[in-house]
This record gives sequence, structure tokens and C-alpha cells, in this order.
Amino acid sequence: MPNRTEQRIIDYLKRYAFGRDNAVRSQQIVRDLGISDRDLRENKGHIVKKHGIPIGSTGKGYFYAANDLEIMNFRNEYKSRFDECLLMMKAYEAMVARKDQMSMI
Repeated sequence: MPNRTEQRIIDYLKRYAFGRDNAVRSQQIVRDLGISDRDLRENKGHIVKKHGIPIGSTGKGYFYAANDLEIMNFRNEYKSRFDECLLMMKAYEAMVARKDQMSMI
């Protein structure tokens, strides 16, 4: 069950930011709810991961996903970021491996 702050965020987004096209900027949410930007980010993650409630965010702000397509689009954005992080990890590992090989010569 969401805590009080989480529930306030959920209720706010359902009312004012239902669907991606109605996303509300974080500054507006923070102001309206009287919470910090950090609290908003941390609670958003907790709402999604622990409670399975479809809160998304874009460059335009936060929103309550209106349908499965919006949920999957957000999922795909995370997958793309994850794939990019894996490529960066592999690049760093390759740098270290090259240095190790050079030190053996």
C-alpha cells in the first residue's frame, strides 16, 4: 500500500496528468504538492517498482499512463537506456583488457 506522499503523487497525476500528452513538469508537481524534487523522483521509482502503478516521465514531465501502449513505450525507453549502459560497460572493460594485453608485451 502506498504511503501518504506516494498516494498524493498518484492522485495528482491521475487527476492532472493522465496520459503522456498531459504530462506535468516536475517543478509544477513539487510546487503543488509541497515536496522536494528528490522526493518526487524517489517516490516515483517506489510507486512503479513496489506498487506496480504506471507512472512515467518524459522530457515534458510526469504522467499516469493511460494505456498499455504508454506503459510499453516507457518500458522500451528504459530498455534502450539499459542497452546503452551495457555498451558503455563493455567499452570500459575493453579498455582495461587492452591495457592488460599491452603490459604483457
